[in-house]
Amino acid sequence: MVDMSDTESSVEGSQVQQLQTMLEASTADWSNLDSDESDDDQENEGPGQLCDVKTLYEGNTKCACCVNWVEEIPTDIEPAADEQNESKRHALLIRMRRNHSDGRPMVLHSIVVQSAYLKSILGEVFQEYSGITTTLKKLVFKTPFRCFFYEWTRLEKIVNEVEDPVSKSHARLMRRILRSELRDTISLSNDLIQSGVITYDYLWAIFKPGIDIYAYEDGHDRIYRLQKAIYVSGPAGQFYQLTVNEVECDGNGFGYSSKTTTIFNFPGTKRIQDLEVFPASFHPRLSEVKHALRKRGEMFRAMHLKPYYYGSYKGTIHEGKHSRNVSAGRIIVDPASYTNFTEGCINILPFDSSSLKPMIDVSDETHQPAAYPGPPRMGGMPGGMGPMPRMGVKHSKRPELTEDLLHLCSAYVRGYCFKIKKWVVFDIDNIQEIEWHDGAFDSLVLAGGYKRLIQAFVESHVENKDRFDDVIEGKGQGITMLLEGPPGVVSERLRRPLYAMGASELGSEPEKVEDNLHMILEVAAKWDAVLLLDECDVLLAQRSADNLGRNTIVAIFLRLLEYYRGMLFMTTNRVEAIDPAFQSRIHLTIRYPNLDVSARRRIWDQFIQSSHQEWTIPEWYFIELQDLDVNGREIKNIVKTAQLLASHEKVALSVEHMRTALSVTRVELIRRSWAPPVEMLTQ
Repeated sequence: MVDMSDTESSVEGSQVQQLQTMLEASTADWSNLDSDESDDDQENEGPGQLCDVKTLYEGNTKCACCVNWVEEIPTDIEPAADEQNESKRHALLIRMRRNHSDGRPMVLHSIVVQSAYLKSILGEVFQEYSGITTTLKKLVFKTPFRCFFYEWTRLEKIVNEVEDPVSKSHARLMRRILRSELRDTISLSNDLIQSGVITYDYLWAIFKPGIDIYAYEDGHDRIYRLQKAIYVSGPAGQFYQLTVNEVECDGNGFGYSSKTTTIFNFPGTKRIQDLEVFPASFHPRLSEVKHALRKRGEMFRAMHLKPYYYGSYKGTIHEGKHSRNVSAGRIIVDPASYTNFTEGCINILPFDSSSLKPMIDVSDETHQPAAYPGPPRMGGMPGGMGPMPRMGVKHSKRPELTEDLLHLCSAYVRGYCFKIKKWVVFDIDNIQEIEWHDGAFDSLVLAGGYKRLIQAFVESHVENKDRFDDVIEGKGQGITMLLEGPPGVVSERLRRPLYAMGASELGSEPEKVEDNLHMILEVAAKWDAVLLLDECDVLLAQRSADNLGRNTIVAIFLRLLEYYRGMLFMTTNRVEAIDPAFQSRIHLTIRYPNLDVSARRRIWDQFIQSSHQEWTIPEWYFIELQDLDVNGREIKNIVKTAQLLASHEKVALSVEHMRTALSVTRVELIRRSWAPPVEMLTQ
């Protein structure tokens, strides 16, 4: 009869011998590389000069962070237990490790799932997760088994519904092991949650990936969708870092954009609602908040379903890391152009992207400590959350923004502010529809023939802008009008954006002028804007042999205007100073005549009578005012000055206020040969 101990010893010795032989063979293979070594004396060669290979082995551990390399093959090497045939037969392998803290000497390290029945069940349990492939030979789940904690209810339901007796026995075995391991965790977390509090160590228990979380940022209620969360320790301290998603638009479609936010370590317990961010289900007014956010989301969606949105804005704007308030003005929401003409990048992923799913690591690779990510970015973007850098993935067609995602829409939109002439980020709550001044064109004091001609040019171009083309495709599809004379009234008849550009905005260096003009012409054509170049003679003066810089700027204008598809209005008081080459590019030149008496009377009436301020100016004084040799802008400034004076005195606007304003502006009356009737003077 064979002694079992001797047999086991011989088998064990045989396995060790085989492993040692394999290692020695590997060493021999490396050593053969020096078979062509010369016979030259190498005793005095310096470091790295010997043409040979030396093999080192991992020895006994000296510290937790370093590998101890030794020259001799360790004698305690044995084949891995979970690779032996006996171990492979079991549905589950329970791997225990030494406990280096108080309590049991051995604690559970991981569970290795080898049963095909269990793999199928787990595939159903974690179907909303990525990283798990049920066709692998083994699935390794490591403590603390948070994925099982999150899906415990689902696991219980699926196990109870299993009908196959073998599968059911395997499933119950796994559930019994997990229940024993998670019992205390589930009990403690339930106790904390029922009391409405949480500890720092148990934050993970309430932040299940995929849930909605609430935050209050810069006066905005926000709800994000949680993608993942990890504990981080480093020089900045300990904090719980959450990666969250919000609905964004890059101009081509809707998708998720990721941000990070943090909860720093805190002692004891803390009310869940007092956390910087917390699960939305704990908000006492969740229905009310979600209703308001859906309304905001509807506005967000409506704005971005158009190529651009033209609106009115008053409030805070965000430019990089800086914010400031602007008074009421017009804006364009256009994230695609924002990305094209700024360094800001909107990286989004489709709603159904697999990279957004919670991740489970079921590999058996040795843990590699992740590099410390550094302190979180706070306040770098509106909302106080740092953006998560990520390369955008192009997809042929992105899913639509459905009703169930509206509450996740961003509180900010990107576009252009006409008030400050910059690309900025707007608070969507501060955007309003434009109150159009439909009577502005009718109130324009200009001879009827001029108004009819301007109206015909503009409206015909809008309706037929693609019908007129040059021999070269893309050229000559715009219209250019030169308005010569005193400044007039800007029309809103077409309900289109007005882009007023000047020399200061374009710059003085040819390269800068070309870049800025290219941007302006491109967006003005896209927005169907009315483009206004005021005092154009400053930039378009005649070329000369002694001013190469100006000549270059004029040439740039001539070249770019050839391909401009929109409407360009240019104003000047010095038409004779403009370069002759522009004459062939100008479709209509209109010289505003000086206002006659009747035209000036109409303007005085408009500015005084259309104001919301009470006035007591008699008719005879209007006759006196109409004799002033002033233009429309000067009339406006005089009336405004008088109104400010009357408002300060809290009385109605009177002749004395008008006379004071006139004396300040130093405008003299044109002498008339007649005096007003006595009855007028006594009124």
